Amino acid sequence: MLTPYLVTGLTLLTLARHLPKLQFYRLFPFTLILLGLLYGYVIGVYRGVWQASTYDLLSWLVPVVFAFHIAMYWRDYPHFRQVIRRTFVWGTLVMGLYGVLQFFNPPVWDQYWMDSAGMASIGKPEPFEVRVFSTANSPGPFAIIMMAGLLLLSSSGGRLLRWPAAAAGFVSFLLSLVRAAWGGLLVGLIFIAAQRGFSLRLLASLLVTGLIALPLLTVGPVSEVIDERLQTVTNLEEDSSANDRQEFYSGFAETAFFNPVGLGLGTTGLATKLSNPTGEQSGEFGTFDSGVMNIPFVLGWLGSVLYVGGLASLLFYALRRGGSRSDLFAAASRGIVVAVLVQLIFVNTLTGVTGMVFWSFLGLSLAARSYQRAYRSSLMPGAHQAKKKKASSDTLLMD
Repeated sequence: MLTPYLVTGLTLLTLARHLPKLQFYRLFPFTLILLGLLYGYVIGVYRGVWQASTYDLLSWLVPVVFAFHIAMYWRDYPHFRQVIRRTFVWGTLVMGLYGVLQFFNPPVWDQYWMDSAGMASIGKPEPFEVRVFSTANSPGPFAIIMMAGLLLLSSSGGRLLRWPAAAAGFVSFLLSLVRAAWGGLLVGLIFIAAQRGFSLRLLASLLVTGLIALPLLTVGPVSEVIDERLQTVTNLEEDSSANDRQEFYSGFAETAFFNPVGLGLGTTGLATKLSNPTGEQSGEFGTFDSGVMNIPFVLGWLGSVLYVGGLASLLFYALRRGGSRSDLFAAASRGIVVAVLVQLIFVNTLTGVTGMVFWSFLGLSLAARSYQRAYRSSLMPGAHQAKKKKASSDTLLMD
């Protein structure tokens, strides 16, 4: 459980190194977010669940610090773009193909995991009965990763490998049967298409991807499973999960939104296992089907204002119009941010694995803005004189 946080947590060194720069205008929202998380951690420790609170702090904090790292090293944005694009091409191809294999013939290790994990929503360890999760641990995180990969590949140029990768990823993405991610993909595509200069390229990419994936989508078991899931979207009255979530919102909203202090980090999600004596079962709020309510429930009024205020400020700067019309990667990054954000109504997508997707691409969007501003400034008359002055990332982040 700790390994991914310890590895990615190396970016905490960046935070420690550049801590004084959090006072600058463009970086100050990170200060608000960190203060909000610190508040939630203190409340959790005060309530006596310090182990669960510490683990949950990593789940909330590390993705934010990773975004801060990318934003600080915005001068390396072209390199970040190249590496992330290549990684997602290969990752979407491998995870997509494995997901298709898993659906038709789940390997024995996947069958063992499905029998032992105790997650009823993951399906049955039998052919055509698996809700595809590929190399992830469950369908939800896998669907978010594939959604990001599809949005990135649909808006990228270059190598031919992205077409089979997008096709395999699209099929396995649908077979995950995660409707929230399906909706997120649609929102992300609309957001990207709404940015001037990208709609025709996006349409062409979707057309090619659909033509490649079509043969597999028409296979009997694949089409039957997807069609059955699609029918629940149009018939929500008979959808038990939708009804349960509606009851949760109507019955728990007052508790979540009108708790001024908050219960603190470690009281929801996977972290609750650490506050359980046996460590085998999740706590009362181990399953929390709403990111919108999770934030105030955990952070209280003060922590929520700090956290949401900082996040809103970063989103305003990263998503507003005015970016380069030729940077497809930056457009896709902004689309991924929006696609993950809209799923907060179903689950907290700002923490853990899904949080890494959200904050990574938010950091890339911020880095793209800073890089493009610097590039435009270098083209302005008299730019050569400005270069004689002290030039660093600070100057762009302060104004």
